[in-house]
Amino acid sequence: MKINKSIYIILAAMTILSCKKRDLTYTGPAVVEFNNPVTGVNTKLAGASIGGISVVGDNANIPIRGDRDSIVVQLVGPQRNQPVDITYTVVPGTAVEGTDYEILGTRGTVTIPANASAAAIRLRLFNTATVATNVKTVSFRISNTNVNEVGVSENYRTYALSIYPMKAYVDRVISAQGGTQGSYFSTSTGLTYTSTTGAGVAADIAYTVVSRTVNGAATLVPVFISPEVLSGNVAASATKYSARVFVPAATVPAYLQKSWATSQLGAVTAATVSAIPVTGATATAAVNNSVDIVENGIYGFVNESGKKGYIRVKSLTAGISGAVTFDVMAQP
Repeated sequence: MKINKSIYIILAAMTILSCKKRDLTYTGPAVVEFNNPVTGVNTKLAGASIGGISVVGDNANIPIRGDRDSIVVQLVGPQRNQPVDITYTVVPGTAVEGTDYEILGTRGTVTIPANASAAAIRLRLFNTATVATNVKTVSFRISNTNVNEVGVSENYRTYALSIYPMKAYVDRVISAQGGTQGSYFSTSTGLTYTSTTGAGVAADIAYTVVSRTVNGAATLVPVFISPEVLSGNVAASATKYSARVFVPAATVPAYLQKSWATSQLGAVTAATVSAIPVTGATATAAVNNSVDIVENGIYGFVNESGKKGYIRVKSLTAGISGAVTFDVMAQP
């Protein structure tokens, strides 16, 4: 069968065109916008967290640690050789400024530095409602910029922030029995106590060491323990703990386990805290009155009042006078 030569010419042209790289460089007008997620909906469920990126992290615009969070504003288009000042307004919702959140820095203005593409509205989050589902809302709306050539994206000029109630404490220290830092910690006040007297159920996390025989030798093992059990005070909190919640795979080397633990907590939300089981035999169930702990371990817990949370062990010092440094996030 004879094939027309023109068919070969057409096929060759199509091949050449299909191999040519497309230029995806943005050529539209320069605009600023809130950093929209892939869903195209500018909304965020935020709250105090012991996960996320440190204040001194690889992206200074996303300082998520303890009670801090941020909303990123980005420049779409070429970077400018001058700062871009962005004016925004706060659109009230159910969140009360000064009670549920605080804006850090100059309120109403955020600046993208020269030769940069992003900045952030930084926040401190306070929502301490006693009901875990009492989420507070507030929105931010970009008004304009100080540069005539930089406009505002109409699709992403508004950002809705939902602040869930949660308390977080970073780098807290409590000691074992015989130490000097205090053996009891309160997730409601963030304070440490040398005993449960006067603190009662408020002191809901305790730390000690116990002697166990390991490979035929007596070994001191660090544990989180119920304040009721440690003190023998029935009026103290009968806190229960889970086993280690996140266990790294064998492929995660020791020097990466700290950042690995942080990444696991980056996904923690009010919903996952509320979902911590308090019955059953799973490793994640907070049903034990004590739990052996290790550095970079993360443990769920529920206190006498039924409030739940996560504890992340950051470091341990050995011995009867040793101490544990930890971060904790809990329902208020």
